[in-house]
Amino acid sequence: MRNLTRGSGVKRRRLIFNCDGFGVFKDAHGDMYRWIHNVFTGLEDSQVEALFWCDGAGGNTAYYDSQVLELTGQRIGQVSPFLRRLIDEGNDPPRVIVRQAKKRGLDVFYSFRLNDTHDDFMPEEFPTFKEQHPEWLIGEGHPYGVRTALNFAFPEVRRLKFAVIEEIFRKYDFDGLEIDFLRSPPYFIPGEEPQNAPILTQFLREVREHLSQRGLERGRPIELAARVDENLEACRLDGFDVPTWIREGLVDILILGSGAIDIAVEEFKDLARGTEVLIYPCLYGWPSKYVPIPAELARGLAANYWYQGADGIYTFNWFPHEVNKRYQIGLLNEIGDPNTLMGKPMMFAADRGRPQREYPHNWMKAVLPVTLKAGEEARVPILVGVDLTRPRLPRVLGLRIECEGLAHADALKIQLNRNRLPEGIHSGSRLTIPLSPNEIILGRNWVDLTLLNGEVTVTAAEIHVGY
Repeated sequence: MRNLTRGSGVKRRRLIFNCDGFGVFKDAHGDMYRWIHNVFTGLEDSQVEALFWCDGAGGNTAYYDSQVLELTGQRIGQVSPFLRRLIDEGNDPPRVIVRQAKKRGLDVFYSFRLNDTHDDFMPEEFPTFKEQHPEWLIGEGHPYGVRTALNFAFPEVRRLKFAVIEEIFRKYDFDGLEIDFLRSPPYFIPGEEPQNAPILTQFLREVREHLSQRGLERGRPIELAARVDENLEACRLDGFDVPTWIREGLVDILILGSGAIDIAVEEFKDLARGTEVLIYPCLYGWPSKYVPIPAELARGLAANYWYQGADGIYTFNWFPHEVNKRYQIGLLNEIGDPNTLMGKPMMFAADRGRPQREYPHNWMKAVLPVTLKAGEEARVPILVGVDLTRPRLPRVLGLRIECEGLAHADALKIQLNRNRLPEGIHSGSRLTIPLSPNEIILGRNWVDLTLLNGEVTVTAAEIHVGY
């Protein structure tokens, strides 16, 4: 397929910030200037080079002046008076966001949650079209999936979503579009996703062709990004035929993951070799139940993704405008460059989690949490993307194991990279073992756990680095 959006190459951005429009809008309490402040808190004078803005409604209703979707809350008579006032006064939210982003020198994409299911528990986001067409929904009685998810096997569903994209790029001057496929699977009846993958691929072809034509008309290309699962097998199971998307040039940017710590950056980089497709791992606001993300873990994950060959970092569900998350402002000046991470406290953690109803194929490779009985073993990987043997050497270095039900430290035998570690300091459910830099390798480290007696549940394995 001829790619009409690309000129001399896809623009590489160090750091992309995804803004969930709901929280920043709600927290403005009806004040337009506070809303703008909330959106751009931490983005100015930072390493952020692009804003991916979600209007906050999940793609089924609209927090903007739309002729395709109803306003959020319209079905139940609860449209935000603030939203109505903005529109009536000529401050349609997307126009304001585009103007303010350009004023700050930021590229700005519309982030479109293609199949968001927050409307399962937020009645204001449940649209009339779902009420009128329950046959379009995945429904109940399946092993996974939220009942309000749309079934993209219906052409009417695809036409509606395409019409939303057409309207956005007819009315507003965004630099690009992000299709967020991880809000949310499944896109077809559970179990039928791989066989229906061509349907989503054809949808993406039509979107790409439309944006290419629209870019020619306005004299400036429109980039296309897509957010997908953290590894290729999960993508296949969800019906995302990423190899074809890359081969046909259907996307410019691939964003990987939605909460997982371990992201198979190398798999996607290998696929994209020889193309202009850029690979961005998603640094989530509360990855694998670390809520909210500790600064040390944010640095450690960013360092890992840079080590794996990422073209940049993408943040999701970060809210630096909130008082208890102001520390994220400083991180937005660190994580976009591996050099600015060096010499700062870091944490490298094993992934933990299990597939969920809205993420049916995520965390498939996570070992933790794991319950061990006497004589049982577990092998836990921890990726470390920094060479800790090079100056400047860490002042504090240790392995931390969170282990529920551990009566005594000597009940758990621990090896790191096949080397037996000494008995750790046991406090509550935590075991801490001091390490030296030469015990940790650059790349994947393996923590082998053997329970000698009793029964425990291991919930975390972390390497902490202090300077």
